[in-house]
Amino acid sequence: MVIETGDAAATPCRSYAYGWYTAAVLMVAYTFSFLDRQILNLMVGPIKADLHLTDTQFALLTGGAFGIFYTVMGLPIGWLADRYPRTRIITCGVAMWSIATTACAFVRTFPALMAARIGVGVGEATLSPSAYSLLSNSFDRSRLPRAMSVYSVGIYIGAGLALIVGGSVVEAVARTPSVMLPLLGEIHSWHAVFLVIGPPGLLVALWVSTLREPGRQAKTGDAATSFSIARIWRFLASWPAMSVALFLGSAMLAIMSYMDAWYPGLFIRTFHWSVGETGHVNGLASLTAGPLGMLSAGWLSSRMIARGRVDACLRLAIHAAIGMSITATAMPLLPQAWAMAAMLWPIKFLGGFIPVLIPSAIQMVAPGNMRAQLSAVFGLTVGILAVTLGPVLPALIGDYVLRDEGALHLSLSIAAAIVGPVATVLLWCGLRQFRACLSERPEA
Repeated sequence: MVIETGDAAATPCRSYAYGWYTAAVLMVAYTFSFLDRQILNLMVGPIKADLHLTDTQFALLTGGAFGIFYTVMGLPIGWLADRYPRTRIITCGVAMWSIATTACAFVRTFPALMAARIGVGVGEATLSPSAYSLLSNSFDRSRLPRAMSVYSVGIYIGAGLALIVGGSVVEAVARTPSVMLPLLGEIHSWHAVFLVIGPPGLLVALWVSTLREPGRQAKTGDAATSFSIARIWRFLASWPAMSVALFLGSAMLAIMSYMDAWYPGLFIRTFHWSVGETGHVNGLASLTAGPLGMLSAGWLSSRMIARGRVDACLRLAIHAAIGMSITATAMPLLPQAWAMAAMLWPIKFLGGFIPVLIPSAIQMVAPGNMRAQLSAVFGLTVGILAVTLGPVLPALIGDYVLRDEGALHLSLSIAAAIVGPVATVLLWCGLRQFRACLSERPEA
């Protein structure tokens, strides 16, 4: 049994320099995570054509296959991260998803591609629960949201690079449907994309393996380290409204962020943009507005907490929910391409709030021996609802309600109009209990 002592809260005079370095390295890992995850979104056309897929089948590749296993593995990995060295767990995960991404270059059928995407999901499930726990042991309460924002910036950097690079690559695929490679022979050009983005992740895995493991809060006895669904449930049931807000409300809100898997296709189908054009515009929005939103969320919440507004994380999340409900519902219905493109910036900006604010809030209220496990619960709810339903819900509305692939703009707007208000109400209902829970844990 691995028991370590020392906590960021217990040593307020410590240097945080290595903690910021750790956050930066984890951000690079997160960047590769989202690069490997999002690159599929700009290759809808060639993959659907080669494998003869429907919109729903393709959505299962980006949502279901990835999301289900990403979430199922979260709790056992969270237990491991609360007990064993988290840097080793992340190292193994980065290596696994990089190998699985590379394997996508060799698939020739829908089930094989589904299996490779499952491997990506299992590997990526190791990252966030372990990273959140690492950062919570490296920073005090007022600095934690800013550290989370640095780490979470990798989401939009990876997604933006996937869109920009992917858009250029897919245009090249259209000009040269197949390429000849040594040893491999002739393969489709979209297969070659995975050969480019997969292997570099192994170098990131080696880099992560060099990180020092920070100390944990001192705990003794089996209860501190044994995995127990009952203990997790007791904590959640003790604060039911707060738990619904942090885990269910945030996941409902994140559905709108994950619907952006269809945004590149929205411009193609509505305004007949080329893949390169839509990739560059969507990628630029991700690279600029997304990180700005995350850094703003971290700075604002840290500043509010330092001034005594301990509920800042959840309060700002409610504001983000209101803003996203309006913008994500309106954006697909705008009649001009330039107006729709401009609306991407507030959507990405507000979408950057949730990956910073909610994990920070969870770490503030979580007992020291349950930090990674409760982070895994967050990953479970986000995975089941957001990662899975984000891409799938608009496809289901289009395929089975509207029965028109050309009505993607309507299906996206309808989906946002449903989930946005629900998320706002769920987040607001937990605000009072969140404040009460924080008042009982001043050591956080």
